[in-house]
Amino acid sequence: MAELTLTLSRHSKDVNCCVFSPNSSILVSGSSDKTVRLWDIPEGTELNDSPLQGHSYHVCSCAFSPFGTLLATASTDCSVWLWDTRTYEKITALEGHRGAVRSCVFSPDSLLLMSGSADETVCLWSTKTKKLVRRIEGFESSVMTCSFTPDNLYILAGVSNGEVSLWEVQSGVCKAFDKEANDMGVNTCCFSPTFGSAGPCNTDTSGSSPHFLLVTGGGDNLVKLWNIFTASAYSDKCHIGHRATLVAHEAPVWECTFSNNGKLLASCSGDKTVIIWNPLEGTPLHRVFAHSRYVTCCAFSPDGQYLASGSNDRTVKVWKLNLSETSAGLIESGNMVKNLTKNDTYCTTTSEPKAAVKKLVAWTVDDVCIWLTNLNLELYCERFRENAIDGTELFNITAELLVNDLCIGPVGHRNKILRSVKDLKKNELDDNIPDEFLCPITREVMIDPVIAADGHSYERKAIESWMLSGKLTSPMTNKPIKHSNLISNTTLKSVISRYFSAENVI
Repeated sequence: MAELTLTLSRHSKDVNCCVFSPNSSILVSGSSDKTVRLWDIPEGTELNDSPLQGHSYHVCSCAFSPFGTLLATASTDCSVWLWDTRTYEKITALEGHRGAVRSCVFSPDSLLLMSGSADETVCLWSTKTKKLVRRIEGFESSVMTCSFTPDNLYILAGVSNGEVSLWEVQSGVCKAFDKEANDMGVNTCCFSPTFGSAGPCNTDTSGSSPHFLLVTGGGDNLVKLWNIFTASAYSDKCHIGHRATLVAHEAPVWECTFSNNGKLLASCSGDKTVIIWNPLEGTPLHRVFAHSRYVTCCAFSPDGQYLASGSNDRTVKVWKLNLSETSAGLIESGNMVKNLTKNDTYCTTTSEPKAAVKKLVAWTVDDVCIWLTNLNLELYCERFRENAIDGTELFNITAELLVNDLCIGPVGHRNKILRSVKDLKKNELDDNIPDEFLCPITREVMIDPVIAADGHSYERKAIESWMLSGKLTSPMTNKPIKHSNLISNTTLKSVISRYFSAENVI
């Protein structure tokens, strides 16, 4: 499916980013050597205008505008530079961040450029005036990655504490967030250009929420897919719902990217590999081994012919894609090919395994063992059987029980079990429980809901902790909270109690 055709080795330090031009003929790569290099892919040579120089520190991110007239490069020197792609001369330096700029991306309509920084802010810049349009604050750690929804109306940011959040472009207001998207930090995020409301034939006149497919990758070695529902004509609520977890990488995932037609997803990792996935089925199609160190970035060419990858081994590699070879399970390493087995990867989705279509508490012991097998932890099946661990027991499993009663020694295995159970429980919350019952801060069912001065309801302990930590803004609107008085929401508490006393209980 992927044949190595070019190895580009002119950078003198780590390659941190790469991107194809809209016409697929030029590949741009940025490096810790402070340079940006331009490659003619059909010719396999470096352009005469290359390298582009001027950044005073590592180049972390690069992006072409949708029409190909501008190139943006972001650096740990706290700036974003714009280049004219006709001459590859510098147009201007956008300076507004106070920390390293980790990510830059153009809006689909090319009117805005977004940058995310270690100063815990996102900046939106006008590509016409080259001026700052809006600064978005309120993040609790470094912004590592950011992306526009395909309709230009929202942005999504991923930060180093593991949180992703959705913000409205026009107002700069946070509309939804997930505090534990990737446990060890979110390194990358990207929207599918064709899924759901992003598709060419999805003009929605019914008033239902526009929806998009998001991928994130992070320090937990996981690739995660999310359903992003934005506000419709009849609702102002946005929602981030977990869709699938793709488990195959053995080290942090540094970048994920969709092909232009949305049919392929690529992820690259510190395990020195790039994996190509079918994003809708959550299945791996191909894995490539060619780099000798971490693979830090990857990019599809817009015409679908090439996949590029950059690495700490200071090289950029370009792969020719043969889309007719789509037999799932093919792994290629140089000239060595082997079949992908169940032990190479596992995808947890809403349709797999069989037990996942049931509510967790309805699982039998056999269902639990199927789940363990798919986690590559079948060695513990007998222990779970001996202790009659069914879905109800699994729902309430703790680290102490895993150690003391089930005698599971390796910390990695215990964490894998607990993380997967957490994902299963979260999926059931997303699918079954009304969003109004969940605290906007913890995303857990509220036990003692209270109304704050911003008019929204929160779990009492969560909003009290929020205020005690010194935050003076609303978790929902990011606007100042006028006072700290909290009023018990007895009506909501009663509704939640009645809901869980009925057959809806998880």
